[in-house]
Amino acid sequence: MDFTIAIPARFDSKRLPGKVLADLCGKPVLRHVWDNANRVHSVGEVVVLTESEMVRDAVQSWGGRCLMTPAACSTGTERIAWALEKIPGDYVINLQADEPFLRPATIAALIDGQLKIGSVDEVRTPIYAIRRREELLDPNVVKVVCGNGGEALYFSRSPIPHIRDCPEDGWIDRGLHFGHIGVYLYGRNILEEWHSLPKSQLAEAESLEQLRLLQAGRKIFTVRVDSPSLAIDTAADLNRAREIILEGADGVCSNG
Repeated sequence: MDFTIAIPARFDSKRLPGKVLADLCGKPVLRHVWDNANRVHSVGEVVVLTESEMVRDAVQSWGGRCLMTPAACSTGTERIAWALEKIPGDYVINLQADEPFLRPATIAALIDGQLKIGSVDEVRTPIYAIRRREELLDPNVVKVVCGNGGEALYFSRSPIPHIRDCPEDGWIDRGLHFGHIGVYLYGRNILEEWHSLPKSQLAEAESLEQLRLLQAGRKIFTVRVDSPSLAIDTAADLNRAREIILEGADGVCSNG
């Protein structure tokens, strides 16, 4: 089995334009992500996909491979699917360009889980136990509920599951709530059919591309990891990331 990491790196992001090239303690945010991706030993290649010539030039200056893709691509997976003919591998891992602290071990866990199964018709993604009420109620934290076999049943920005006849303050104590980390390991067959999948009103309503797969009847399997890491969505996130590096921390968000 061959694995490739693809990093969709849109320069003109909505909430923080240019964030992928923003300075993070001497290196662009994207360079931190690219460096971490190259530390995953079982991956054959790392490729960046972008609509920006500035991003392409930066990646090439590091000795990396970068593919130009249309600005009209609305999601990272769509960008990967568009360029799939130029991306090698039986499996492609969609790694977000704003995750400078994502541990290589998280990606390795997805790969290890896939090696035990070996189907190119599957998707795997990491999840973690939510242990703070603030995180549970935050719409920027994506929640997931799973079946007994680890397959995702639904993703939402709302707190799910809703626990009836229990005050919200007590929900966390039930141990039923899990957060989602937006990294995906795709079997190549899934990406080949991406553009033919029906549009999803659920995906549009929640602004969560993975719901397009679920609504079309495809399965997404989850892999438990210890905790999420700080993703950079806003200027405040970027400032916090700089503080984390200067403090010598690892950027892993505490659930304690």
